[in-house]
Amino acid sequence: MRRVLLALLALAAGLVAGCDNAGANPSAPATTAKAADAGGACQLLDFGMVNAKLGLNLSVAAGAQQDNTFSCVLQAAHASYPDLVLSVSTTTIGADVFGTMIQPKDATAVQGLGVTGYQMQTPPTDKAGPGVEVGWLAGNKRIIELSLRLAPGTPDEKAGEAMPKLVELAKLIDLSSL
Repeated sequence: MRRVLLALLALAAGLVAGCDNAGANPSAPATTAKAADAGGACQLLDFGMVNAKLGLNLSVAAGAQQDNTFSCVLQAAHASYPDLVLSVSTTTIGADVFGTMIQPKDATAVQGLGVTGYQMQTPPTDKAGPGVEVGWLAGNKRIIELSLRLAPGTPDEKAGEAMPKLVELAKLIDLSSL
């Protein structure tokens, strides 16, 4: 399941990389674009809400769908990072299976998020800085993962500072997905 989600996220990231203002009217400034216009899981996101919660200036969106998984990538115009990735997949699993099969082993529980949820910090990669991830099993039988990846060279502490903000954003998304 995680491999499918990662492949979809890579696909969505490629869509964003190829667009300078995906999901928006080409003649309109990026600030007037609606993330939902990009389709996919972007329908659960709003630039104003995301930027206010995370303290960012994301303005480009790309959405995708593969089978029962919808994804969305938000980025700043003309920049690869930071990026916010949301994926939503329908499921029939319960909390016990989510906890053993989906939730990463080094993640910690998040109270008050869906049926069950987790959070974890992710290390930098060759191309990206550190990040944070929140995942949960929503009450409407959806597996939702939300991740924020920061720019290369960003100190790990900045990712740690972003964690509670991402959890709060996840809780808003969880309410909107009911």
